[in-house]
Amino acid sequence: MTLWQARLRVLVLVLALVTPGMAASEYHVQSGYASPPPPLSSVPSSPEEIPSWELPLGLLIIFAAGWAAELLITIKIGAALGYRRVTRSNVLAQAVRSSVFSAIQKNPGIHLRGLARETGVRLGTLRHHLQMLSQTGKITGHPDAEALRYYENNGMYTETRQLVLRHLRNATRKQILGILIRQPSAGRDEIAGLLGFTGAAITWHMNVLEADRIIRVEHTGRSVRYMIPEDVSRCLNDYLPV
Repeated sequence: MTLWQARLRVLVLVLALVTPGMAASEYHVQSGYASPPPPLSSVPSSPEEIPSWELPLGLLIIFAAGWAAELLITIKIGAALGYRRVTRSNVLAQAVRSSVFSAIQKNPGIHLRGLARETGVRLGTLRHHLQMLSQTGKITGHPDAEALRYYENNGMYTETRQLVLRHLRNATRKQILGILIRQPSAGRDEIAGLLGFTGAAITWHMNVLEADRIIRVEHTGRSVRYMIPEDVSRCLNDYLPV
């Protein structure tokens, strides 16, 4: 017999001992025709509220027994489901959540649907685990113009690094930045020739990179050269092969 079952039996026994008169009371049925109903004016227009301390002891014990039983059942169900408070120290003990966190570590800046493809976890379940990881301080999410992106919360992902990672997720801009790392001050036509793109296509990508301060544009007469700022270059060195 479990502890909660023993407690419930004790409550039922106390109820039986305290209210024997309730079970043994005799009831007499009398016809309603023998006593005509009172006039309508004598019937109260609204019921009167009875304070809880004026209720019969037996009724109070019944209520207490019901509350105790519900509480014990709730605790038992929670224990059976393995419930425990999620904290920063145990948040990764759950296998699916740990795989989500590992995917974010390997793919900083990944968004929700990218995580779903990477882990094979359904979106609803994924949102729950992302909330747990965020609440316990394991990850941080930063929105951009395209999506909410997730990073490990280790102080490493500055605003510049986040922008760099965002553009590296675009295959064309990743190639462009790789060329500029290896060949600083390359021009538009030179980059277009190396990638097999039109000059107009390269200009469009360069405008996007310039807007986020990933590159700096220098004009010399009619020629245009592209430079990578030093802080951006340090970030790129961590992700692009030289």
